[in-house]
Amino acid sequence: MNTISHILLSMLLVLVTYLVVQNQQLRTELEAISTTQHRVVEVLAETLTPLATKIDAINTVTSKIGKEADDATNQQLATLQKRLDLYKLVGTLNQANQLRAEGKGAEAAEKLTSTKKPIWQAGETFAAHKAKLQGLMGTLDKLSAAWKSGDTSTAPDAVRKTLEAVLGELNNEQK
Repeated sequence: MNTISHILLSMLLVLVTYLVVQNQQLRTELEAISTTQHRVVEVLAETLTPLATKIDAINTVTSKIGKEADDATNQQLATLQKRLDLYKLVGTLNQANQLRAEGKGAEAAEKLTSTKKPIWQAGETFAAHKAKLQGLMGTLDKLSAAWKSGDTSTAPDAVRKTLEAVLGELNNEQK
């Protein structure tokens, strides 16, 4: 039995020695892999940091350009809306004139008076035409007073012509 135990102990010693050697080799390989990974991480960090900075700069520029484009588009839309409002004023003026022609002076005067504030605001919006547009207030007041008193003989042609002239000039400026 002694011999068998001696053989088993010898085999166990050889096996333990073999496992220790394998462990050392694996440890060396793991250290090499770990070192390589650290180098790769450093290289990636060195490469990606400038790229991230450039991407942030590009993002900032495109955001700014996009905002400027949106602002310009919104401004154009607002200007077009104001022009459309002027066209609507011509329509309202025509309605007032129709009521005047039908002998409905009070209703016509009320409709005509409703155009004063939008015409004044259009003068504020289109500064080059401010004097023309805001200069219509006296004419509108006179027409409204006459129509209310029953004198519906005067048509708002001067007001309509002024609005149409301003619209024509605005359309020419747009081209």
